[in-house]
Amino acid sequence: MNQLAQTAGPACPAFNPARWLHSLVQIGGGYALASDKRLWLVVADCPAAELTDVMAQVVGYPDRQDAVRITIERRQNGELV
Repeated sequence: MNQLAQTAGPACPAFNPARWLHSLVQIGGGYALASDKRLWLVVADCPAAELTDVMAQVVGYPDRQDAVRITIERRQNGELV
């Protein structure tokens, strides 16, 4: 299975980290990847209901969090748009 397309179960659609990052930005959030690969999420200006929906997709899913990190790292390296 593609490392960037993880599923949480047969009834759940595939997780798309690029789409997740876009959703975070759409609700007013932001993100950064530190030099130690620590993921920083900026959520201060996000509406609570929308933030809950977005964060529920990654909280408790370390594989999805890793996929988000990999996506950001690839973007920083110019590999992904």
